[in-house]
Amino acid sequence: MPATMADQSYIGDLGNGLICRWSTPADEAAIARCLTSVFRNGPDAPIYPNIADEVRIMMSPGYPFMGPGDFAIVEDTSLPDRPIVACTCLWSHQWSYSGIRFGVGQPELVATLAAYRNRGLIRSLFAMVHARSAARGDLVQAITGIPYFYRQFGYEYVLDLGGQRLVDVAAIPPSTGEEAEPYRLRPATVDDAPDLQALYEQDRSKSLVWHESEEGYWRTVIDYWDDPLVRDKPVAEVGLIGRIYMIVDADSAVYGMVWPASKRFGGPLYIFGLRLFRHVSWQAVMPWLLRALRPFGENAPALSPDAKPFRELSLRLGRDHPAYTVLGDTLAPRREAPYAWYLRVSDIHGFLRHIAPVLEQRLADSVLPGHSGELIVDFYGDGLKMRFERGKLAEVAPWRAPAYGDEAPSGCPRLIFLQLLFGYHSLAELRATFPDVYAEQEAALLLDILFPKSPSTVYSMSFT
Repeated sequence: MPATMADQSYIGDLGNGLICRWSTPADEAAIARCLTSVFRNGPDAPIYPNIADEVRIMMSPGYPFMGPGDFAIVEDTSLPDRPIVACTCLWSHQWSYSGIRFGVGQPELVATLAAYRNRGLIRSLFAMVHARSAARGDLVQAITGIPYFYRQFGYEYVLDLGGQRLVDVAAIPPSTGEEAEPYRLRPATVDDAPDLQALYEQDRSKSLVWHESEEGYWRTVIDYWDDPLVRDKPVAEVGLIGRIYMIVDADSAVYGMVWPASKRFGGPLYIFGLRLFRHVSWQAVMPWLLRALRPFGENAPALSPDAKPFRELSLRLGRDHPAYTVLGDTLAPRREAPYAWYLRVSDIHGFLRHIAPVLEQRLADSVLPGHSGELIVDFYGDGLKMRFERGKLAEVAPWRAPAYGDEAPSGCPRLIFLQLLFGYHSLAELRATFPDVYAEQEAALLLDILFPKSPSTVYSMSFT
């Protein structure tokens, strides 16, 4: 039986000596050469030395999201050294939708050497990662990519990604010096994994879509800093983005955690995570924490030789965060709105069947408990029919407009429907923005009930 694109043995002929295939451990150095050539500021700019270590870590057997065989690569067999000229990799995650888990495949590190661009190589690689993701049972693919590009492959902007507030270090209030600081930072150890998991889970109820995590994830993140190949390297060459620290008091009681970057990717020092237990006052902790983080920025090496001097802390904590509330516009006057996750859902009908309990509960809690009837949404070319019987989702099926007759009671382009499905925008917001989103009164009522606007904060969980 011929190998499918999902199989490790798959080899695709792209012509002119180019083949696409899945990686093996022997490809690590060649993949690193490809990525370090692409991810720099210009053809003559120095490479970022940490990228090669990122590849090493990601292809190591203990990496939680992928294995050494999960890079999809294009190899030029016409050249003596058979270089890898394009690549991406596939991470595997578990997310949840109002508590219902589903698999997510995430393409990462998408790159093509400049001389090989505009030949459709990434399209071939995405066909491979989509096939493997589907073979694993994933219902969704997600990527944190550059503007517009991934719309070509069926992705749409659907969930908040990031968002930050910037703190001018010159404005950080100094210590009075009259008494000892009330807290201190210490590097997290594997014994802190239960506290880290508990801190992470505190925010679950605030997010419709959630990236599932276990204590083992935190132990893995911490353990990598003890890897001799990390421990013995200059920080700028390490592939880990930052190190987790616990916020503790004088008696070593844990109050929270903070995740500062170990290096500067530009001028500011990035702060990737900050959580306090619910009984802890943010107002009491934040002035001290800003003072504690300032030396991290002063001592962190800059990856780029032309990086601006360190003058800011970049709190990359999402659209809203308790720290922002406490700091206000005085200490954190500059803000950057979130970018967005791209999501791809090739089988919308299957995903709706998967989350049926959520939809049924929304109906039960609405003005239409026990509802029976149909909801049809025209996707323009195909469509969706949902049939409810006494409040239960009895059927989710494809629908197609008849050759003659009235239009469907509602319509929405397929990719734009993902914004409604994942609560990114309300029906009213979509109708106000897109002329081809419409709904008659009864259909609009059902769509509002089934797909209300709901915030989501989905952390990438990447530590490389």
